[in-house]
Amino acid sequence: MSGIFGKRQVMLAILVVALAVAVYLNYYFSTQNPISTDANTSTSNSRNLGDAHFVDNPSTVTTPSTGATSADPSDYFVQARNSRSEARQEAIDIIRDLMNDVKASQQTQQQALEKAAAIAAAVEQESKIESLIKAKGFNDCIAFIEDDKCNVVVRSNDLNDAQALQITDIVTSQSNIVALNVKINTVK
Repeated sequence: MSGIFGKRQVMLAILVVALAVAVYLNYYFSTQNPISTDANTSTSNSRNLGDAHFVDNPSTVTTPSTGATSADPSDYFVQARNSRSEARQEAIDIIRDLMNDVKASQQTQQQALEKAAAIAAAVEQESKIESLIKAKGFNDCIAFIEDDKCNVVVRSNDLNDAQALQITDIVTSQSNIVALNVKINTVK
């Protein structure tokens, strides 16, 4: 069996699995619904452009680490940015290790470089999207780009369909993401 799999292949497989776990954790934390578990809170997981209820409109935020409910939405945005940064840093560290591994093949190093470029592009797109949404008058927002999907969380008391379409337009113009893959949630 050791003749089939060399040390390079085993190391590459481990790093690919670690990268996949980091990407999954980033996706998991970026798509968690930041609302209270109160019985009065209702949510719908299915959203389509043009639906009467296009966005969630929660009044409180549940802190994932403690389960405590907080009325301060800035806690959510700070925590979400930190989680996103930590997951990205883990992925970048894995990629950096792959790129610096003298035993890694040229193809492996090229794939790592391409993944690093994709992460950098996502960071740049998220930053532009967040800045443009804030320029439209929203107090705070955070965008999560994962492959061909984007989740946007904005601070808003009452997000109407026109504002939701405005946010969707910003996302589609700043990325290669189609409108059907843009999800918008609100935090008061």
